[in-house]
Amino acid sequence: MRITYGLGLTGSAIAALVLPAQAQAGTWRFHADHVLGTSLDLAVVAKKPLAAALAIDAARTEIARLDRILSGWRGDSELMTLNASASLPVSQDLFAVIAACEKMRDITGGAYSARIGRLLEACKDTPRLAVRIEAASLRLDAASRTITRPDEVVFAVDGLAKGTIIDRALAAARCVPGVDGVMVDIGGDLACWGAAPDGAHWRIGVVDAANPADNAPSLSHLLVSDQAVATSGRSARGQLTISPLTGARLNHIAYATAIADSAADADALATAFSVLPPRESLALADSLPNVAARIVTKDGETFTSERWPCAGVVAQAPRAIAQGPAGWPAGFGLNVEYEVPRFSAGTYHNPYVAMWITDENRTLIRTLLVLGTETRWREENYIYWRRFGRNDAKLVDSVSRPTRAPGQYSIIWNGLDDAGKKVPQGKYILSIEASREKGGHTVQGLELTLGADGAVVESKPDGEIGRVRASYGRSL
Repeated sequence: MRITYGLGLTGSAIAALVLPAQAQAGTWRFHADHVLGTSLDLAVVAKKPLAAALAIDAARTEIARLDRILSGWRGDSELMTLNASASLPVSQDLFAVIAACEKMRDITGGAYSARIGRLLEACKDTPRLAVRIEAASLRLDAASRTITRPDEVVFAVDGLAKGTIIDRALAAARCVPGVDGVMVDIGGDLACWGAAPDGAHWRIGVVDAANPADNAPSLSHLLVSDQAVATSGRSARGQLTISPLTGARLNHIAYATAIADSAADADALATAFSVLPPRESLALADSLPNVAARIVTKDGETFTSERWPCAGVVAQAPRAIAQGPAGWPAGFGLNVEYEVPRFSAGTYHNPYVAMWITDENRTLIRTLLVLGTETRWREENYIYWRRFGRNDAKLVDSVSRPTRAPGQYSIIWNGLDDAGKKVPQGKYILSIEASREKGGHTVQGLELTLGADGAVVESKPDGEIGRVRASYGRSL
């Protein structure tokens, strides 16, 4: 079920809701973009929709409250005020986060540090600055909650603050009477508690480092209960991790996943595991209670700690690609690389994007991607929505993703239609539609001939859609 109320509910608004006499137990889900600079997904298991609405509202209220305190991307946050002050009495929430960051810095031997603001501002490796930051004298006075920082230290608490916000949002939601289970996911870092939607465990997707496509399926599922999971690393976007120890930009780790009792711990440890050599990360994970780690290097080598839940990982069975005289050659696939362009004029909003495959007669074969789940997306990307999306709301929900910032992205098509059936060789049309709030609306169509031989089709940038390159061939 997808719930659309529970946003800022007042007593009168709650009283106005009409519920069925015998509400069935179920799972209610909520999604929002532009939360803490990324996306928010909530799942609430409850017996009544009102309890789910109140839980979602409680979680969002706590997230908004802590954002005003801990945000590093809004100029009016308390954290930004601290970074502009030599000494400042701060709120209990901010003091607790800075103290937790310093504790995690000690636990990880400096591999995680919230002191690295100036390193993040530097455009190259800065070993001398890293040494000065490491040696800087930082004072935390618990009695007055006063933080005194030297000029070298600028706090960047994202590696632990996001996890803290997840933990607090989950705690707020689980306090609502009638709530049996909650999952809070902000940008892929998450915490779970209580009853899961289907069975005793929450199923958390494990990213496939060898397949970074936007719509790639999870490599496997973790089965977790009352735990938190966080992943860090350079990711498919080519982002680099900065070492607080040396100031160097690192790219030796593709993904580092941590499981811990709290999202704050998992978030910070995943960051540290992206800095340390894999063997040191595993030793650190094994030395901490209830912590597990999975490290994937840039070369694809995988390391797991002693407590990595091998028995709690469910592998996903791959779906067969079409074979035979009329089907695609064995191992063939379609890889679509697309660009979200950047516009500098005015306030920029990430675009809504839809991408789909039809046959020559414009009959829908496969929806590849839907970015953006807010109501206005349905109005602005009107071609896809009017032709296909509004006729099958379940289909749209099943493929919806958060919007994407400007950059290069890719998706894959394995030769199956939306029903999971193999498609034959032949002519197809790849359609891409993009619209942006206070921006434009662009539609492109690329004609594809998918047969026994490989092929490449490209289009030039046009409005809200950048360059698109569709490559058909083996092992894509």
